[in-house]
Amino acid sequence: MAARGRPRDEAARQRIVTAATSLFVRDGYVSTTVGAIAEEARAAVKTVYAAYGNKLGVLSAAHDRAVLGDDEPMPLLEHAWVRALADGGSVETAWAEAAGHLAESTARSAPILTVIHAAAADPGVADLQAQLRRHRHSFSLGLARILLRLPGAAQHASTSRVADILYATMTAESYTLFVTERGWTLEQWRAWAHDVIARELTANAAPA
Repeated sequence: MAARGRPRDEAARQRIVTAATSLFVRDGYVSTTVGAIAEEARAAVKTVYAAYGNKLGVLSAAHDRAVLGDDEPMPLLEHAWVRALADGGSVETAWAEAAGHLAESTARSAPILTVIHAAAADPGVADLQAQLRRHRHSFSLGLARILLRLPGAAQHASTSRVADILYATMTAESYTLFVTERGWTLEQWRAWAHDVIARELTANAAPA
């Protein structure tokens, strides 16, 4: 997903992404300049370019940090909590754990994804949005495969169907509609999404 090189000063790299995220969410992608990001981050403009190539690279990095919760450029399927699901016992237990992680990730990333959606008239941002959607569906497919191998999974469940429902349910759009617009709590939204997908994973799933 993320960016190109890294500045030698790790603290500067973190400040750049933090500053950019704040400015993108407040002012939008189009109105935010690399100069403004550099000033907010207390970094040189050339440091921003050296780290991320251009403003689009900074936007991509801001997205990745929001989704992953850190600055490590690691695919989500390789994170420790995902790998641990295979040893998590039943499909119900593993999915409850995964739903918690995904709800938190979605809550963190919804603001920057809203920025990306709003700026999609820019060809570069449109390409980034399409790439992120492909990555998210690929993750959903990988997660569905992990979960459907676990004890208690529905024997005839379709991996592609579960992946598609994951892809469409645990989304920034869904989070924004329920939580931001309709006033649900994060926990209420997580429980709803958990139940929708649990019904696909196993006929015996209990409500969250």
